[in-house]
Amino acid sequence: MVLVYGGSFNPPTIAHEAIIHKLHEEFKPKKILIVPTGNYFSWKTDLIDFEHRFKMVELMTQNLDYVEIIRLENTKAFLGSYHTLNELSKRYDDLYFVVGADHIKTLDQWKDYKKLIENYKFILLTRNNYTFDDDLLSKLGLKYEKMMFQSDISSSEIRKNLNQNLDKLNLNVKTYILENKLYEEVKV
Repeated sequence: MVLVYGGSFNPPTIAHEAIIHKLHEEFKPKKILIVPTGNYFSWKTDLIDFEHRFKMVELMTQNLDYVEIIRLENTKAFLGSYHTLNELSKRYDDLYFVVGADHIKTLDQWKDYKKLIENYKFILLTRNNYTFDDDLLSKLGLKYEKMMFQSDISSSEIRKNLNQNLDKLNLNVKTYILENKLYEEVKV
């Protein structure tokens, strides 16, 4: 089993780090592949440069030998999760795509979502107060496992007010952000 955990990681938080640890604990994968979204991901307008986000994830996971950070989405166009998983399947077997359960409601709007569902298994991250739409999951034909994870930490809240949220960052990530003066000009 190899887990693929994508996201903007803008910035990566201690919640992201805790998810990585819990995924490793619960599923015992050979690897966890972290895939930061590229600069041209169409739904995100406030992404800092890919290289900064990649470096922060690298700093956050530097002591985790089961983690590999993947540059695959650092392209001029967003090609979709199905494309990313297909490329990764050339090097890794038994891929599971880690997704927040709340994203399943909009899965039918993703590029090549039918192929994604047909060809890959999912791990759905869910919170205590989240109710699964079992009819939707059945209709989609999703092959999945669930993992509970509770956290109120939000990257967008950190971007809005960095100084009040520094405690929600890994020490290495916090140092990198402050040294590189990231998120200083973000205003609501």
